Amino acid sequence: MNLEDLTILYAEDEHGIRDTVTDVLELYVNNVITASNGIEALEYYHLYKPSILLLDICMPEKDGLEVLKEIRKTDLKTPVIIMTAHTEQKYLMNAVELYITKYLIKPFNKNNLLDALNECIKVMSKQTSQNITLSKELSYNSENHSIRKNDLLLTLNKKEAKLLNLLLKNAPNVVSYENIEYHVWEDLNVTKEAFKSLVKDLRKKTSKELIRNISGTGYKIDLS
Repeated sequence: MNLEDLTILYAEDEHGIRDTVTDVLELYVNNVITASNGIEALEYYHLYKPSILLLDICMPEKDGLEVLKEIRKTDLKTPVIIMTAHTEQKYLMNAVELYITKYLIKPFNKNNLLDALNECIKVMSKQTSQNITLSKELSYNSENHSIRKNDLLLTLNKKEAKLLNLLLKNAPNVVSYENIEYHVWEDLNVTKEAFKSLVKDLRKKTSKELIRNISGTGYKIDLS
Protein backbone atom coordinates (compact mmCIF):
# COMPACT_ATOMS: atom_id res chain seq x y z
CA MET A 1 0.00 0.00 0.00
CA ASN A 2 1.57 3.27 -1.17
CA LEU A 3 0.98 6.68 0.37
CA GLU A 4 0.80 8.36 -3.03
CA ASP A 5 -2.21 6.26 -4.07
CA LEU A 6 -4.35 7.28 -1.10
CA THR A 7 -6.93 10.05 -0.72
CA ILE A 8 -6.53 12.31 2.31
CA LEU A 9 -9.21 14.62 3.65
CA TYR A 10 -7.54 17.47 5.53
CA ALA A 11 -9.71 19.84 7.60
CA GLU A 12 -8.17 23.01 9.06
CA ASP A 13 -9.78 26.44 9.43
CA GLU A 14 -6.58 28.53 9.59
CA HIS A 15 -5.76 29.45 6.00
CA GLY A 16 -1.99 29.76 6.41
CA ILE A 17 -1.58 26.45 8.24
CA ARG A 18 -3.88 24.71 5.76
CA ASP A 19 -1.86 25.89 2.76
CA THR A 20 1.48 24.95 4.35
CA VAL A 21 0.40 21.44 5.40
CA THR A 22 -1.35 20.88 2.06
CA ASP A 23 1.87 21.72 0.22
CA VAL A 24 3.70 19.08 2.27
CA LEU A 25 0.97 16.48 1.77
CA GLU A 26 0.98 17.00 -1.99
CA LEU A 27 4.67 16.08 -2.10
CA TYR A 28 3.70 12.54 -1.10
CA VAL A 29 -0.01 12.11 -1.87
CA ASN A 30 -1.68 12.53 -5.25
CA ASN A 31 -5.16 13.31 -3.97
CA VAL A 32 -5.54 15.79 -1.10
CA ILE A 33 -8.99 17.23 -0.34
CA THR A 34 -9.14 20.26 1.95
CA ALA A 35 -11.96 21.60 4.10
CA SER A 36 -12.06 24.85 6.06
CA ASN A 37 -14.69 23.86 8.65
CA GLY A 38 -16.45 20.87 10.15
CA ILE A 39 -19.52 21.02 7.91
CA GLU A 40 -17.35 20.95 4.79
CA ALA A 41 -15.33 18.09 6.24
CA LEU A 42 -18.44 15.95 6.71
CA GLU A 43 -19.72 16.83 3.24
CA TYR A 44 -16.41 15.92 1.59
CA TYR A 45 -16.10 12.74 3.65
CA HIS A 46 -19.39 11.43 2.26
CA LEU A 47 -18.59 12.67 -1.24
CA TYR A 48 -15.02 11.40 -1.63
CA LYS A 49 -14.73 8.49 0.86
CA PRO A 50 -11.12 9.35 1.81
CA SER A 51 -8.54 6.76 2.86
CA ILE A 52 -7.27 8.87 5.80
CA LEU A 53 -8.76 11.76 7.79
CA LEU A 54 -6.57 14.60 9.07
CA LEU A 55 -8.71 16.76 11.36
CA ASP A 56 -8.00 19.86 13.41
CA ILE A 57 -9.86 19.96 16.72
CA CYS A 58 -10.68 23.67 16.83
CA MET A 59 -12.83 24.53 13.77
CA PRO A 60 -16.00 26.56 13.19
CA GLU A 61 -19.42 24.99 12.48
CA LYS A 62 -18.33 21.64 13.96
CA ASP A 63 -15.03 20.93 15.69
CA GLY A 64 -12.85 17.97 14.71
CA LEU A 65 -14.15 15.67 17.44
CA GLU A 66 -17.78 16.45 16.57
CA VAL A 67 -17.03 15.61 12.94
CA LEU A 68 -15.39 12.36 13.97
CA LYS A 69 -18.29 11.40 16.25
CA GLU A 70 -20.63 11.71 13.26
CA ILE A 71 -18.34 9.61 11.07
CA ARG A 72 -17.84 6.93 13.72
CA LYS A 73 -21.58 6.24 13.85
CA THR A 74 -21.17 4.27 10.62
CA ASP A 75 -17.42 4.01 10.02
CA LEU A 76 -15.01 2.59 12.59
CA LYS A 77 -12.42 1.71 9.97
CA THR A 78 -10.98 4.87 8.38
CA PRO A 79 -7.73 5.91 10.12
CA VAL A 80 -7.80 9.37 11.71
CA ILE A 81 -5.07 11.81 12.67
CA ILE A 82 -6.16 14.53 15.08
CA MET A 83 -4.24 17.81 15.23
CA THR A 84 -4.37 19.61 18.55
CA ALA A 85 -2.73 22.47 20.40
CA HIS A 86 -1.43 21.82 23.91
CA THR A 87 -4.30 23.88 25.35
CA GLU A 88 -6.86 21.61 23.63
CA GLN A 89 -5.56 18.33 25.03
CA LYS A 90 -8.26 18.27 27.72
CA TYR A 91 -10.83 17.62 24.98
CA LEU A 92 -9.07 14.37 24.11
CA MET A 93 -10.12 12.84 27.43
CA ASN A 94 -13.56 12.33 25.87
CA ALA A 95 -12.19 10.85 22.64
CA VAL A 96 -11.37 7.30 23.80
CA GLU A 97 -14.15 5.69 21.75
CA LEU A 98 -13.39 7.58 18.53
CA TYR A 99 -10.55 5.22 17.52
CA ILE A 100 -7.98 7.88 16.74
CA THR A 101 -4.86 6.46 15.09
CA LYS A 102 -2.48 9.31 15.90
CA TYR A 103 -2.35 12.72 17.59
CA LEU A 104 -0.23 15.56 16.25
CA ILE A 105 0.58 18.34 18.70
CA LYS A 106 0.92 21.75 17.04
CA PRO A 107 3.33 22.92 15.87
CA PHE A 108 4.49 19.74 14.13
CA ASN A 109 7.07 19.20 11.40
CA LYS A 110 7.14 17.20 8.17
CA ASN A 111 8.64 14.14 9.83
CA ASN A 112 5.92 14.11 12.50
CA LEU A 113 3.29 14.23 9.77
CA LEU A 114 4.90 11.45 7.73
CA ASP A 115 5.24 9.24 10.80
CA ALA A 116 1.52 9.69 11.50
CA LEU A 117 0.58 8.88 7.90
CA ASN A 118 2.75 5.76 7.92
CA GLU A 119 1.04 4.65 11.13
CA CYS A 120 -2.29 4.97 9.29
CA ILE A 121 -0.95 2.81 6.46
CA LYS A 122 0.02 0.12 8.98
CA VAL A 123 -3.54 0.15 10.33
CA MET A 124 -4.99 -0.10 6.81
CA SER A 125 -2.64 -2.95 5.89
CA LYS A 126 -3.75 -4.86 8.97
CA GLN A 127 -7.39 -4.34 7.99
CA THR A 128 -6.96 -5.64 4.44
CA SER A 129 -4.87 -8.70 5.27
CA GLN A 130 -6.83 -11.93 4.73
CA ASN A 131 -4.71 -14.16 6.95
CA ILE A 132 -4.16 -12.59 10.34
CA THR A 133 -1.95 -14.07 13.05
CA LEU A 134 -3.76 -13.80 16.37
CA SER A 135 -1.19 -15.69 18.45
CA LYS A 136 1.35 -18.49 18.09
CA GLU A 137 -1.47 -21.03 18.06
CA LEU A 138 -4.16 -19.00 16.28
CA SER A 139 -4.67 -17.51 12.83
CA TYR A 140 -7.77 -16.02 11.22
CA ASN A 141 -8.81 -15.94 7.57
CA SER A 142 -11.03 -12.89 7.15
CA GLU A 143 -12.25 -14.01 3.72
CA ASN A 144 -13.83 -17.33 4.71
CA HIS A 145 -14.20 -16.50 8.43
CA SER A 146 -12.19 -19.50 9.61
CA ILE A 147 -9.95 -19.91 12.64
CA ARG A 148 -6.96 -22.23 12.56
CA LYS A 149 -6.25 -23.33 16.12
CA ASN A 150 -3.10 -25.43 16.07
CA ASP A 151 -4.15 -28.17 13.60
CA LEU A 152 -7.89 -27.61 14.05
CA LEU A 153 -9.93 -25.57 11.55
CA LEU A 154 -13.03 -23.84 12.95
CA THR A 155 -15.62 -21.75 11.12
CA LEU A 156 -17.12 -18.65 12.72
CA ASN A 157 -20.80 -17.91 12.32
CA LYS A 158 -21.93 -14.53 10.98
CA LYS A 159 -22.12 -12.70 14.31
CA GLU A 160 -18.87 -14.20 15.61
CA ALA A 161 -17.09 -13.04 12.44
CA LYS A 162 -18.62 -9.57 12.71
CA LEU A 163 -17.43 -9.22 16.29
CA LEU A 164 -13.92 -10.47 15.57
CA ASN A 165 -13.59 -8.27 12.47
CA LEU A 166 -14.77 -5.24 14.45
CA LEU A 167 -12.26 -5.84 17.24
CA LEU A 168 -9.42 -6.43 14.76
CA LYS A 169 -10.18 -3.30 12.74
CA ASN A 170 -9.97 -1.20 15.87
CA ALA A 171 -7.10 -2.94 17.67
CA PRO A 172 -5.55 -2.02 20.04
CA ASN A 173 -8.43 0.31 20.95
CA VAL A 174 -11.44 -0.64 23.03
CA VAL A 175 -14.74 -1.03 21.15
CA SER A 176 -17.65 0.15 23.27
CA TYR A 177 -20.60 -2.09 24.09
CA GLU A 178 -22.85 0.30 22.14
CA ASN A 179 -20.73 0.12 19.01
CA ILE A 180 -20.62 -3.67 19.17
CA GLU A 181 -24.40 -3.81 19.44
CA TYR A 182 -24.77 -1.41 16.51
CA HIS A 183 -22.36 -3.19 14.17
CA VAL A 184 -23.00 -6.82 15.13
CA TRP A 185 -26.74 -6.77 15.78
CA GLU A 186 -27.43 -3.75 13.52
CA ASP A 187 -28.89 -1.63 16.32
CA LEU A 188 -31.48 -4.21 17.41
CA ASN A 189 -32.32 -4.59 21.08
CA VAL A 190 -29.83 -7.07 22.50
CA THR A 191 -30.10 -8.83 25.85
CA LYS A 192 -27.10 -9.07 28.14
CA GLU A 193 -27.37 -12.84 27.91
CA ALA A 194 -27.11 -12.80 24.10
CA PHE A 195 -24.15 -10.40 24.27
CA LYS A 196 -22.27 -12.52 26.81
CA SER A 197 -23.11 -15.71 24.94
CA LEU A 198 -21.60 -14.38 21.70
CA VAL A 199 -18.37 -13.35 23.44
CA LYS A 200 -18.20 -16.71 25.23
CA ASP A 201 -18.66 -18.65 21.98
CA LEU A 202 -16.00 -16.60 20.19
CA ARG A 203 -13.56 -17.13 23.07
CA LYS A 204 -14.15 -20.89 22.85
CA LYS A 205 -13.13 -20.86 19.19
CA THR A 206 -10.15 -18.58 19.81
CA SER A 207 -8.91 -18.20 23.39
CA LYS A 208 -10.00 -16.61 26.66
CA GLU A 209 -6.94 -14.37 26.68
CA LEU A 210 -7.49 -12.97 23.18
CA ILE A 211 -10.65 -10.96 23.90
CA ARG A 212 -10.53 -8.71 26.96
CA ASN A 213 -13.47 -7.10 28.68
CA ILE A 214 -12.71 -3.55 29.81
CA SER A 215 -15.21 -3.15 32.63
CA GLY A 216 -17.84 -0.50 32.03
CA THR A 217 -16.45 0.33 28.57
CA GLY A 218 -16.35 -2.52 26.07
CA TYR A 219 -14.05 -5.15 24.58
CA LYS A 220 -10.62 -5.14 22.96
CA ILE A 221 -8.42 -7.73 21.32
CA ASP A 222 -4.91 -8.50 22.54
CA LEU A 223 -2.65 -9.60 19.69
CA SER A 224 0.57 -11.29 20.76
